[in-house]
Amino acid sequence: MLKKIIKKSHCYIWIAPFFILFIIFTLYPTINGFYLSLTKWDGFTPNPTWVGLDNYRNMVHDSVFWQTLFNTVIIWVFIVPVRLILSLALASIINAPKIKGKGTYAFFLFLPNVTAVVTVAVVFRIIFATNGGIINSTLGMLGVEPLRWLDSKELSKFSISIMQTWRATGYFTIIMLAGLQRIDKSIYEAAEIDGASPFAKFFRITTPLMKDVIFYVAIISTIWVFQNVGVSMILTSGGPGYSSTNLILYIYNNAFRYSKLGYASAMSYVLFLILFVVSIISIKLNSKNNAKSGGMM
Repeated sequence: MLKKIIKKSHCYIWIAPFFILFIIFTLYPTINGFYLSLTKWDGFTPNPTWVGLDNYRNMVHDSVFWQTLFNTVIIWVFIVPVRLILSLALASIINAPKIKGKGTYAFFLFLPNVTAVVTVAVVFRIIFATNGGIINSTLGMLGVEPLRWLDSKELSKFSISIMQTWRATGYFTIIMLAGLQRIDKSIYEAAEIDGASPFAKFFRITTPLMKDVIFYVAIISTIWVFQNVGVSMILTSGGPGYSSTNLILYIYNNAFRYSKLGYASAMSYVLFLILFVVSIISIKLNSKNNAKSGGMM
């Protein structure tokens, strides 16, 4: 065994950089982060204080933690279904045979996603401003009283959802477009011969054949919603109160504003566990649906 390893040592040298970087930047931070979740540490004292599972126990009784988790779920409800529908609809329009210059449309759709979140948030603060904002100025012309988009508990989460939907929908549209272009055009041609309408082709051909892509977009979009800290931080600062503070922003505040790195680490692992469970359940359900579809065919 040792002779084989020595004989193929050059192969191990080639793959060594990946494992070295993986250990330094992924494995070690993961293990150390879990250790910190079992301690009380402000980030400045030399040695963290071991507290065991106290951080996790405190989390159960932390009303703000549950409120921020609830806020995150509500924002997810506002964003992901709308993003799925919009991205699939836009991709279907761009993929139509009569549409020329698909690459140009894809380029402009992708721009919001690569624009700095700070820049986008500043623009949306101007759009949503209570006094003089573009939306409220337009509503004023129609005789509607100004709405407190960023300053009310009712609308702050909705405003965040609008910005996140606008910023990432183009990216997922490109993914949907790539999926649509994999579908054999002869299927649509056969449907046209049978007299199928555009809506029938969309719901009976496009949507079923795009299930795996739609599932992928839903999972990635969910992870992005739960991990997005910049939008809430810049657009509303999590307010008023904690009404628009999502879980990841609460974790950030505990780590870097309140100097509770141990507690923040514990919440990070709970967030990881939530996303892990959601992903596993979604994969299981998707596999069962694919198996049923395969059996019916």
